[in-house]
Amino acid sequence: MINFQLTEQLKTNGFSINTLKKIISFNGGKRNFNTLDYYCIYIVFDYAIITVEGIEYEIKGPNIVYIGPHNNITYQENTEEENTYLIAFSASFYERSAKDSMFLNSELFYNLTEDIFISPTRTTEHDIKRFAIERLELYQDKDSGLYNSIAHNTIEALILDGFLNIGDNSLEATRGNFENIDIVNRFRVMLHTNYKQHKIVKYYADKLNITPRRLTEMTEQVLGKTPKQIITERLLQESIRLLKHSKVSIGEISFELDFNDEGNFGHFIKKHTGKTPKEIRNQSIIEKALN
Repeated sequence: MINFQLTEQLKTNGFSINTLKKIISFNGGKRNFNTLDYYCIYIVFDYAIITVEGIEYEIKGPNIVYIGPHNNITYQENTEEENTYLIAFSASFYERSAKDSMFLNSELFYNLTEDIFISPTRTTEHDIKRFAIERLELYQDKDSGLYNSIAHNTIEALILDGFLNIGDNSLEATRGNFENIDIVNRFRVMLHTNYKQHKIVKYYADKLNITPRRLTEMTEQVLGKTPKQIITERLLQESIRLLKHSKVSIGEISFELDFNDEGNFGHFIKKHTGKTPKEIRNQSIIEKALN
């Protein structure tokens, strides 16, 4: 997996805006990325197919797409690369107030059901390009403080655009339950990078400086699930993705996901799906052949 290293500007300043064509070029033509600690806002004017954590999304413009940190992304070949833009930024770049923190912890970047939020925009392509792209270009060579202010303003405008397509109570719910949501979101980010080696709730609770019981109370309140359920779902999602879409052996998959042996992996899959790993793989092969 290629790390999400786009430009010196992103690494040193915490903010970057580029077309997908440039991003792919920066990475030697490779289309697989991990968002690492960055928040991402895609502006899709024409057409894009983006796979996020093994799930493919077909996006017809104009749409704005929001993706949070530590997600694996693949840009498919038939994506319109020259007319799809990506704004990437760090929390340290954007957060200047409690309001900014609530925006970053909202459903836009931490969707409760998926790793992506797609928002149809009510703004025309001409207006978006003029406001979010051309304006930034005008300030590119100006004073860095001024450019950063314009960039912050641009991000905020795009976030507010997204809130038009979220329930009216979403931001209010985030504000009223901010501490729990912040902890739960931090848990979910940690899970993205640690779920293979660390499957025990206590590991995450210790890292968050809370008890496993308190973490359970928080995730049940925010997500309606226990942390163990969330860990299991993430592990199961990756297991099925590898069984269906990779060519490595079942034994290699069990090793990659840090199971003690192939038998334990098979028991885990059977328990949660009712099928053996081999049955899932064979079914996928049949489905692909029929299509």
